[in-house]
Amino acid sequence: MFTDELFKMNNILEKGSGHLSSLSSSGWNLLKEQVSFPIAVINERSLVDNAKWMQAFSERAGVKLAPHGKTTMTPELFKLQLAHGCWGISLATVPQVINAYKNGIKKIILANQLVGRFHFELIADLLTANDAEFYCFVDSIENVVSLGEYFLARKVKLNVLIELGVPAGRCGWRDLSLIDELVAAISSYKSLQLCGVSFYEGVIHGEMAEQAITKYIGDVKSITERLRKNNDFTTQDIIITGAGSAWYDVVSKELTSDQANELASYSMIIRPGCYLIHDTGIYQEAQNNVLARSQLACDISGQLTSCLELWAYVHSTPEKELAIIGLGKRDVAFDAGLPTPEYVYRPGDKELHKLSSANELIKIMDQHCMMKLDSDLVLKPGDIIVFSSSHPCLTIDKWRYLAIRNDKYIVEKTLATLF
Repeated sequence: MFTDELFKMNNILEKGSGHLSSLSSSGWNLLKEQVSFPIAVINERSLVDNAKWMQAFSERAGVKLAPHGKTTMTPELFKLQLAHGCWGISLATVPQVINAYKNGIKKIILANQLVGRFHFELIADLLTANDAEFYCFVDSIENVVSLGEYFLARKVKLNVLIELGVPAGRCGWRDLSLIDELVAAISSYKSLQLCGVSFYEGVIHGEMAEQAITKYIGDVKSITERLRKNNDFTTQDIIITGAGSAWYDVVSKELTSDQANELASYSMIIRPGCYLIHDTGIYQEAQNNVLARSQLACDISGQLTSCLELWAYVHSTPEKELAIIGLGKRDVAFDAGLPTPEYVYRPGDKELHKLSSANELIKIMDQHCMMKLDSDLVLKPGDIIVFSSSHPCLTIDKWRYLAIRNDKYIVEKTLATLF
């Protein structure tokens, strides 16, 4: 499914200081135990389908897509997303930006404040290459002054987006009535180019979250339009960017709801990140809510599906209806629910067997987890359990390489992560 230009086969698969193995021309067969378990595996078909689904959504919604790369920190997956039509890639930290840029990603939003002199130096060096389109957030006069003076001395122009926040939220300028003070600070430095505004609605919770988010976006649009009319932006292509993986439908709808006014010509950019990998936990629940709210999402062919699998051996069955599996906190996320046992495979069988929901994890430790078994399921050491998980960000960052498998459970390539 992937083109040779996007993916080149690596010759090792490694987790931490774990097992190294040569990848033969025919790949590794997971069912023949030609790899070291536990292993993080990506279902290639589901991965590509997820990329296509979100790209179709963004295009039909009339917004651009700059997926948050922090989920995978895998440049080859960034290239896959860009190949399907994404505007650019969002990232969370300066090291992530540098790693992405060095691996060919040239249009980047740092969805965060740029702080710290060494970070200033790294970004200034990147911008002097003249082939990067880079944006960062600002939400304080103090940060603006630091950025303005440093980049002025370096004779480098820095694109900034004002981040607008909400009370008790994360970052973002709070008092919109005083926004002109921040704008004035930015405009006082020729080194800073005000290119638009940004926000993050994912910090808004509660029963009335959708209404609060709708009002929040309305305020963002009003402020942006006022700044445009005041000629406060230094670029004609004004950006408005927001949306994580839970409310991208609402954000897209609200950003494009005023097609008759000037906002219709702005660059509306959404930044969901977890859709590419997806999960069977918090993001599946969030996607179910999207489908309940959005007819547009329902009309798109296919659906987002979890493509991340954790394959692990049964190590011990010391008690009735209890199995100890060689998968632990070092291998998989556990902050948003324990992994879900999906399939069991006994080496030598012809296929995997679906597990019932009666089989569940009840505890997880550093290198092991405890699985309560259905009374009808009999496991033995050496059997393989395939898990799904919740919150892919905190699983993928535990692995130096991801195994990409085809429909025949052959690992044909591995991709390096750069956390």
